[in-house]
Amino acid sequence: MALPLYCSLIVSTDSGQKNRPVGSSTGDVSSQNGPSPKLPSIPKIPKATPSPAPAPSPARPPAIERTEVSAVTAESQEDDPYRLRGVRGSLIGRDAELGRMLEFAESGLRSGGCGRITVVGNQGTGKSRLVVELLRKLPKEFRVFQCKAVPDKRRFNTVARVLRARFGLLEGSPPEEASQRVRREVRDVFGDKNSSEVLHVLGRFLDLDFPDSPFLQVLGENPSQYENIAKAVLCRFFEMDSKQGAFLLVIDDLQWADPSSLSLLWEVGQALSAVPALMVVCSHPDLLVSSPQWGGESTSTIQISLRNLSDKDAESMFREMLARCAQLPDDIVEDAVEMTGGNPHFLDQLTRLYLSNGTVDTSGVIWRLDPDKAMDTDLPVTVEQVIEARISSLAFDERTLLEMGAVFGNVFWLGAVVALRRLETDSEGESEAREAAVTLEYSWQEPGEEIRRAVCEGLGRLVERDYLLRLDTEDSMVSGDVEFVFKHNLERELIAKGTERVRLRRYHRLAAQWIETTNMASSDDQLEFLGQLYERGGDNRRAARAYICGGDRARARFANEQAAQLYRQGLALLDEDEVVILLDALHNMGAVVDMSGDTKQAQLIFSKMLHHAWLLDYRSKGGAAHNRLGRIHRRLGEYDLAMDHLRSAQELFKAVDDKRGIAGTLDDIGQVHWLRGAYGQALSFHRQALAIRRGIGDLRSIALSLANIGRVHHETGSFKAASRQFAEALKIRREIEDQAGVVQSLCDIGRVEAADRNAENGQNRFLEAKAIALKIGDRLALTEIFAGLSECQAALGNDSDAIGSLLEGKSIAHTLGNRPATSDCYRRLAEIYLSGGDVSQAGECAKRALSIGIEVGARLHIGRAHRVMAELVFSQGRTNEALEDSDKHYRKSVDILAGIKSELELARTYRSYAVLREHAGSSEEADKLRRRSDEIFSRLHGANRQEDEEEGVGVRLGTASDAEQ
Repeated sequence: MALPLYCSLIVSTDSGQKNRPVGSSTGDVSSQNGPSPKLPSIPKIPKATPSPAPAPSPARPPAIERTEVSAVTAESQEDDPYRLRGVRGSLIGRDAELGRMLEFAESGLRSGGCGRITVVGNQGTGKSRLVVELLRKLPKEFRVFQCKAVPDKRRFNTVARVLRARFGLLEGSPPEEASQRVRREVRDVFGDKNSSEVLHVLGRFLDLDFPDSPFLQVLGENPSQYENIAKAVLCRFFEMDSKQGAFLLVIDDLQWADPSSLSLLWEVGQALSAVPALMVVCSHPDLLVSSPQWGGESTSTIQISLRNLSDKDAESMFREMLARCAQLPDDIVEDAVEMTGGNPHFLDQLTRLYLSNGTVDTSGVIWRLDPDKAMDTDLPVTVEQVIEARISSLAFDERTLLEMGAVFGNVFWLGAVVALRRLETDSEGESEAREAAVTLEYSWQEPGEEIRRAVCEGLGRLVERDYLLRLDTEDSMVSGDVEFVFKHNLERELIAKGTERVRLRRYHRLAAQWIETTNMASSDDQLEFLGQLYERGGDNRRAARAYICGGDRARARFANEQAAQLYRQGLALLDEDEVVILLDALHNMGAVVDMSGDTKQAQLIFSKMLHHAWLLDYRSKGGAAHNRLGRIHRRLGEYDLAMDHLRSAQELFKAVDDKRGIAGTLDDIGQVHWLRGAYGQALSFHRQALAIRRGIGDLRSIALSLANIGRVHHETGSFKAASRQFAEALKIRREIEDQAGVVQSLCDIGRVEAADRNAENGQNRFLEAKAIALKIGDRLALTEIFAGLSECQAALGNDSDAIGSLLEGKSIAHTLGNRPATSDCYRRLAEIYLSGGDVSQAGECAKRALSIGIEVGARLHIGRAHRVMAELVFSQGRTNEALEDSDKHYRKSVDILAGIKSELELARTYRSYAVLREHAGSSEEADKLRRRSDEIFSRLHGANRQEDEEEGVGVRLGTASDAEQ
C-alpha cells in the first residue's frame, strides 16, 4: 500500500526545520497606525544631487518559444493607472533595473529554476509600475498571479491572499463555489491521488472545509507537527504547480504581511529556486529591517532598490506627461521637480492636479498651461510622504552618513561619524598591512585624510540641502568637535527605522565605543544612554556596566527612583558569573529601594545578594547582606530575626577581620537593645563601635556612632551628654556633606529641644530636616520627622497641625512597614485627641498603639501606650472599676519605663499617675509621685544651660564639643 502524500513529505522534510514553529520570523513587521494628518501644502524639497547616468540595459536573451498564454492578464486599458488622458507614459529612469529583472527571469526560465526578486523602495518610487512593465515584457510562458498584502496581522492572512490569487477566488465568493474551484485546481496539479489531504491543508489557509483523512486526524493531535506538514504541503503544491507551466507570483506591499506569512512565503521562495517559477515581491525598506532575510542577493535571488528619479529623469517624466502643452516654462518644470523631490508618484499626482484644477486648459487639441496658477498650486500629501520623498532622494553615501548620525539621537558629532566610517572600513587585512607602515603617516585632520574629507564634504551637502544644521564649535558638547543637529526629528526616526538591522546593531556598538573616548559619559543620564547603545549593539556586558555605573551616579545625587531603574536594567543584562559587580550592584540597589520605602523589594534584593555571596564564599559581602536584612527586620519590629541576622553578620565580619563591618554591626545591635529599652547594653555596643571607628578614621561612621550614643543618653534623660554627641555628629556630617546623616542629626537635636521645653527651636530643626529629606527622597526619615514635628506643634498649641503631621507620618510608617514608628504615631494621636476631648478617637488610637507595641516587643512604646490607656480610662469615668483598670495601666507603665531607665517618660508617667491616686483618696501617695516627677524634671530640664553657664563653655546645639569620654 502506497504511503499517503504526507508520509513522503515527512520523510523528505529537513530534520533541522522539523520542529521550527510555523510563522517564526526574525522580527516584527511595522504596523500602520492610521492615516497621517493632511498638510495644506507640501514644502519645497531641495534638489537632490544628480544621480549618475543609468547603466545601459543588458542585452535581451534570445526569444523563447511561447507556450499556452495565461488567462490572467494585467489591468484593462480603461483601468490602467498609468494612462493619463488616453496617453500611457513611458517608464523613465528605470531601464537598468528593468533590464536586470528581465535577464534574471529569462535566465531562470532557461535553466529551470527562477527564484525571487525583491523590489524595495519608499512610497511612490515606482515599484508597482516597474513590475507592470516587467509583466508586459516577460515571455508568455509565465502564468501570472498577483495579490497585495494588507495591514492585517491575523496568522497566514497574506498566504491566504496568495492562494486566492492562485485559485482565482474573488472576495465574497460563496464557500461552495470556492471549494469546487479549489478542488478542481488541486486535482489538476496532483491528480485524484492524495488530493483530499492537500485540499484539507490548503483549505485551512482559505477558511474552507474539506473532509479529514485518517492520517490528518492523527496529526490533529499534534498541532506543531501539523503546522510543519502544512508548510511542506504549500511548498510542494507550488513545486508541482510549476509542472503545469512556469508561473510568476507577484506580492505587493509585503511590508504589511503578518509575521507567520512572511516566514512561510520566504520558504516558498526558497523552494521556487529549483523550479520554473518566479516570485516578485515589492516592499518598503521597513521589511529589510524587520526581516533581513528578504534582502541580499544570491544565484537564486536579486534585490532591486529604487530611489527617487534624478533631476534629469524627473524633468523628462514631467515633460512627457504634459507633452500636449504648447509650452512648458523652464521655471515651472524646475519648480515641479523641486516640489516632488523626483518622486514619480508625486509627479503624476501633481500633473493630475494641474488637469483637475484648471491649471492646464485641455479644451483644445493643444493644451495651454497657466504659469501663475501653476506657481500657486501646492501638492497635498502627508508628512510621512514628504519625508519619505526626501529620504528617497539621498545618495547611498549620504544616507549612510545620516544613519550613522541617527544612532546618537537628534545630535551627533563630526568626529563620531568619522570614527564610525573608519571602524566600519577597517578590515583585518588592512590592519595587518598597516602594522608595517610608518606610524607617523597617519593623518588626523581635514583635509589630510580621505575618510575625514569625504565625511566633511558629505555632511556639508546635507547641511546645504536642509537635512542637518551645523552648530558653532564653541557650543559643542564635545570640546573642539563640530556638532550637527537633525533639522527634522521625523526624518531621523524614519532613517533609523529604515536602517538594516545588522548594520544598525554595529553602528550602536561603535557609537558607544566612541562615546567612551570622550568625556560625555559622566552623568547618570549619559551613562544610561551609553548603556542603551551597547544594549542595542548586542554587547550586554558593557551595557550592564554602563547602567550600573549610571545607577551609582544617580544614587550619589539621591535620584533614588532613577538609580533603582538603572540598577534593574544593568542587573537584567549582567551575567551571573560577574559576581563582584553583581554583589555591589545588589547592595547599592537594595539601599536605594529601602530608602525609597519598598521594604519587601529591598528584602528580596538583599536575600539575593546573600545567596550569591554564599555561592562565592564571599564572607564580607555575606556579612553586609545579613547586616542589611537585620536592619530591615529591626525596623519592622521583628527584633529576634534582626538579632539573628546581625549576629550572623558579626561572625562573618570577624572571620575576615572586616573592622568596618564589625563596627557597623555593633552599632546596629546596640540599636536593637535601645529599641527594646535595654539602654545599658545599647550604650555598651555603641561605645565599642565608636572605638573601632575612631581607629579607622571613617568620619561618616564616627558620626553615626556618636548619634547612636546620643539617643541612648536622650532616652535616659542625660540631655547634656546627648546634646554633645548630636552636636559633634551634625558638625561632621555637614563637613562631609552626608545629607542623610544631617537629616538624622537634625531630628536628634530637635527631639532634645522639644524635651528641654524649647519647642520653637525644635520645630525649626524638624522643618529643616524635612526639606532635606524631601530633596534626597529619604522616606525612612520622614516618619521620624513628622512625629517629632507634631510634638513641637502640640507643645506650641497647634493641635490641628500636630494631628496633620502625625497622620502623614503614620501613613508613611505603615507603607514602609515600620511598626514601632506606627505605634508611636498612634500613641501621640491618642494624646492629642484626648487633650481635645475626642475620647472615641483617642480610644481607638491608644488601643492600636498598645497592640502594635506588644506585637513587636518594643518596651518603650508599650510603656508609653499603657500610660495613655490609663489616662483614657480615667477620663471616661470615676467608678471604682474604671479607677482600678486605670491603676493597672499606670503600674504596668511605671514597671516597664523604670526597668528600661527611660527617665523622661517615667517622670511623665509619675505626674499623670499622681492625679489618679489623689482622686482615689491616696493624697500621700500622690504627693510622693509628684516629688519623684519633679525631681526628674528638675534634673533634666535646663540641665544643659545650667551646666554650660557653670563651665563657661557655651556649648550650643549644632556646634562641635568633646566626644564620648
